[in-house]
Amino acid sequence: MLRKVKRIKLGKQIYGRLMKRVLERDGWRRRKCGSLENLQVHHKIKRSQQGNDALENLVTLCAYCHIEEHGQLSYPTPAARVCSKPKPRAK
Repeated sequence: MLRKVKRIKLGKQIYGRLMKRVLERDGWRRRKCGSLENLQVHHKIKRSQQGNDALENLVTLCAYCHIEEHGQLSYPTPAARVCSKPKPRAK
């Protein structure tokens, strides 16, 4: 049986510096959609699934892509105003 490993919780100030490092590493933009606005830091492996606060587990997302990543589709602001994700071309 696997034992649950206790996570180390980073303090607010240290976590803030870590988030800034992630944003700097990613060039202050969402890599996938290229958005420069409403940026957030996302855990690739969720904390609840023993994901850690390491640079390798963190990525920059815009607010819309972050909500989309978590499967929360009911977002009050239209995507066009939040995310500069390229629109699919009409065929």
